[in-house]
Amino acid sequence: MKQHLFLPLLTYPDATSEFMIANAVALAHHMQATLTVCAVEITIPEVSNALSSLIIDAAKMARDAGALSRKHASALTGMAVDAAKAASVDVRTREIKTTEPFVVDALAEASRAYDLVLLESAGISRPIVEAVLFASGRPLILYPTAPFGGRMDHVAIAWDGSRAAARAAHDASFFLERASKVCLLSVIDEKPIETGDYLIENLLKSGVMAEATRVRACGEPVGEVLQTKAFELRADLLVMGGFGHSRLREFVLGGATQAVLTNVSLPILLSH
Repeated sequence: MKQHLFLPLLTYPDATSEFMIANAVALAHHMQATLTVCAVEITIPEVSNALSSLIIDAAKMARDAGALSRKHASALTGMAVDAAKAASVDVRTREIKTTEPFVVDALAEASRAYDLVLLESAGISRPIVEAVLFASGRPLILYPTAPFGGRMDHVAIAWDGSRAAARAAHDASFFLERASKVCLLSVIDEKPIETGDYLIENLLKSGVMAEATRVRACGEPVGEVLQTKAFELRADLLVMGGFGHSRLREFVLGGATQAVLTNVSLPILLSH
């Protein structure tokens, strides 16, 4: 069945980068998927007279912010459509108009109609990632702000035997079935790990070359250790569950999350 990808185009205060648009188009081309680009236009409420008297040019600042959001929405949509058509990708457009506090809810709701959501790590707020991951019911791929080819030939799975890891592996089925190599990465110095031998066996029977790799965190954040190892193995995609392993959960929810999200080194498929 044809896959349907969803690319939110953020417009305010930070705009989606050209790299992200190029990555989304490349992935859609590789997957022969439909790509829906959705401009998120921020509407700025009118400032009351009382407040305007306290803030110099508050009304003008609000108008300027709204105008900038609309300008980015138009430019990014045009750029994405042109890039998709040049790559012979089936592209569709939609838009969301909302005030800034409701962006996270609007994106979570909009994402539910698609198979996979594509987001950029830089310039994106943690609440947007969490809202899409935990409230949309859909997996997402988080990209660094850098160019990546669309082909996901080597896939690494962060594996701890948990429900979350199994869910993430299932949500990555499209990539696993087409990968030339799959590696199950397990951090083994915190608790006993179910090694995934049966999953590897099933992948091998399906014609996918799969193997297990065990690493030790040695006190380092597990999310960073997994990224580093996946990068060393030249994986094109790291698959991770949103819950399960306590320190994997911290990668999404804990205090070190923002630092990790702004230093993503390769595309990461996150699933809840």
